[in-house]
Amino acid sequence: MTALALCRFAHFLAAMLAFGMSAYLWLYAPERLRLALSPVVRRLALIASLGALITAVAWLALESASMADDWSAAIDPEAIGAVLTDTAFGHAWAAHLILAAALVLVVIFEPRARWVATAVASAALLASLGLVGHAAMQTGAEGVLHRMNHAVHLLTAGAWIGGLVPFAMCLSAYRRDDLRKDAVQAMMSFSFWGQFIVAAIVLSGAVNIALTSGRAPIPPTTPYRALLVAKIISVGIMIALAIVNRYVLAPRLKSSATALAALRLTSAAEVALGCVVIALVSVFALLDPA
Repeated sequence: MTALALCRFAHFLAAMLAFGMSAYLWLYAPERLRLALSPVVRRLALIASLGALITAVAWLALESASMADDWSAAIDPEAIGAVLTDTAFGHAWAAHLILAAALVLVVIFEPRARWVATAVASAALLASLGLVGHAAMQTGAEGVLHRMNHAVHLLTAGAWIGGLVPFAMCLSAYRRDDLRKDAVQAMMSFSFWGQFIVAAIVLSGAVNIALTSGRAPIPPTTPYRALLVAKIISVGIMIALAIVNRYVLAPRLKSSATALAALRLTSAAEVALGCVVIALVSVFALLDPA
């Protein structure tokens, strides 16, 4: 389970970074800022997309070993083929692998300063993760609702966590006279729409809990509940930091020399907490939701 959890963590993180970074440059960054940030973000997006593809293949191999209860099944083409053709996970994962490969190609061939295709391709990859895991337990209308809700949860989480990377780059761009106005505009747009993104994360997360276990994870008497509570607390701290960023630090950027440094610190803390949240999800998604 440890290897699968680590693989899941790396895959979720790569997919969320690819989506969040590309969506930020597409939707929030003015053209001059987008041109300035694109070379670095394009390299990061390529690393993320390749990471997503590699870990998608590894995830399939590890699922094959888990289903067969035999490590040799991870490198057995026949066993892996059986997973792809004979299981619901395999059917969903075949499409996911195609999306992962397509994302790599889009990142490579899309014009350097254009991000719409990368954002759309990475959104499709990230949303398709809603077809596996606990969301795939139900059938019928409830199953469709759970999968759709989980896709929304993943996309909004990716928009927030992945978007923090170019947000941090904007803090560096703020020091340049020619980019300061554009950097402020991008950061304020991200901060404004972030309010609705966070609300969607909280709402879709609550629906996920209701559809998965049917009750709040209180008291945290099982490993699943304990890790879920830890995730909720971590997200709560992230929300508190985001509120401080928007309503305390951002308005003081022009008048306080320490506000920029504080924003960098709180943004780094949000990224770190985001990684903790992804790690917790990567583990408790493998547990019985009791």
